[in-house]
Amino acid sequence: MTVALGVVLSAGLASGCSGAAEPEAKAGGKETGKATESASAAPQRPVYKGKAVPGLAAKPAWSLPGDEAGNCASKASEEDTSQRDVCTVGDAVVLTGYDDGPSGKSTFTARLLDAQSGTLRKKFEFALPEESAGSTSSPTTAVAQVGEWRDGSPALLIRNRVETPASGLKKASTQTVLTMYAPSGEKLGSSSFDEDTHMSTPVRNGYLVDAGTAGGATFIPIGDGETLQSEASHVDLQGTVGSGLGYYAQQDISFQPSAEWLTAKDVRTGKKAWNTKDLTPPAAVAKLVTSDTATSARLMPFRGDKALLEWSSYGDSEAVMTLIDVTSGRRLAEGPGIDTNGTVDDDGLAVSPDAKTAVVQYGKGAVAWNTETGKELWRQAADEVTIMPNALPGNGVLYAYLDGTAAALGADDKKLLLSGIEQMPQFTTNGYAAIRTAEGLFVFATQPV
Repeated sequence: MTVALGVVLSAGLASGCSGAAEPEAKAGGKETGKATESASAAPQRPVYKGKAVPGLAAKPAWSLPGDEAGNCASKASEEDTSQRDVCTVGDAVVLTGYDDGPSGKSTFTARLLDAQSGTLRKKFEFALPEESAGSTSSPTTAVAQVGEWRDGSPALLIRNRVETPASGLKKASTQTVLTMYAPSGEKLGSSSFDEDTHMSTPVRNGYLVDAGTAGGATFIPIGDGETLQSEASHVDLQGTVGSGLGYYAQQDISFQPSAEWLTAKDVRTGKKAWNTKDLTPPAAVAKLVTSDTATSARLMPFRGDKALLEWSSYGDSEAVMTLIDVTSGRRLAEGPGIDTNGTVDDDGLAVSPDAKTAVVQYGKGAVAWNTETGKELWRQAADEVTIMPNALPGNGVLYAYLDGTAAALGADDKKLLLSGIEQMPQFTTNGYAAIRTAEGLFVFATQPV
C-alpha cells in the first residue's frame, strides 16, 4: 500500500493548504482549535471482514475504502519516511495519498479527519510537476509525519520542498518548509530552510534535532524560538525521558565498589539533575549492597515528567521497578521486582490514559502494576509466550503481541480475549481506534469489556 512520494515542487504551488488563510501560530499544541474545514467524508462504507476486536464496538463508527483512505503518516522522530503506518494523531486520523488530475498531473495530499465522525478538518495539497509525478527516483516533494509539539501534545508535521525556477538574473533556488499543526488543524509554527535541508532530519517536541554520534546536538525550533546547543550526543538523545527536550542519563561506572550509577542531565543545559549514587535504592536492593558491590540502574520513559527507574545490585539480573520525578530523582512509587535480561531490543511499555496502570516488558516477562500503590496486578508466567505490551487505552483491555501475533488480553488479569487480530488498532485520545486492512480504513469507538 506504500506509494512513492513525488519530486520537486514548482514555484507558486508550495503553499498547498486548502481552505482559508492560515491562522497565526499558537504557543501551545492543545486540541482545542476550531476545525478549519468540515466536509463529510462519507463514501459508501466497506465491510469490515476481520474478527470482532474485544474493547471495540461491533461496528465501525465510520470507514473509508482502500483507494479513498490511501496511506497514513510516518514518524517525525525517525529519518526513514517510507513507513507510513501511523494513522492517528491526538483526537484525529491522518491519511495521505495522491489525487490524479487532468493531463497526468498529480497532487500529494494529507488529510486530518475527526476521529469521531470522519469529517474533514483540514486538507493539505502539494502539486507534483507533470513529468515527475509518481517518480521513485526523484527527491521527495512533501511528507506528513506524526510527532509532538513543545508541550508534549500530539502534532502533525508537514515537510515540503519549494523550488523557484531561474528568472532573469535570479538563479534557481530550493527551500524546505516545515510546519506543525495541532490535531484540530490549527497552525502551531513554521520554518523555512535553504536547499532541501531537513527533509529527513528528526523532529522531536517541535525542534529539529541535529545530533552527531561523537557528541553535541543542535535543536532548531519550528516557528518562533531560539536555537539551542546541547552537549548530548545522538546516543544520549535516544534515551531521553520527561517532557519538552527532557533529560538523559549517562553511566557513572565505579570499580571500588563495583557499580553502574546513573547521572541524569538536563538536555537543554547539560547540568546534572541527580545521580543514583545519592538516591536511596529500594529495600530489596539496598540489602544486597556491600563494601565491594553497589547498585546498577536503568532509566526508561513513562509520561510527562515521570520516568521509570530500574534498580538492581551490580551484576544481578533481579531488579526492582520504581516510578520517579525525573527532575529530581524523587521516588513516587515502588513497583514489582523483575528479572532483567540486560538488553533494550525487546523493551515494551503500555500506560493507561490516567497513568495509574503500566504494563512493562523490561526483562524475561511482562509485568502489570499500579503506579500509585506499586501493587503488582499480574506477571507473565515462565511457561507463557512473550507478551509485548502495545496499548492500554482504558477499556479494560491490554493490546499486545504474543510472540509477534496481535492479541487482546484482560488488562487486570491477562486473560486471553482474542489472539490473531488482523491489524493492531491505533488509538486516539478521545476513545476511538483505527484499523487498516486490505479493504480500507475502519474507525471504531472503544467500549469497556
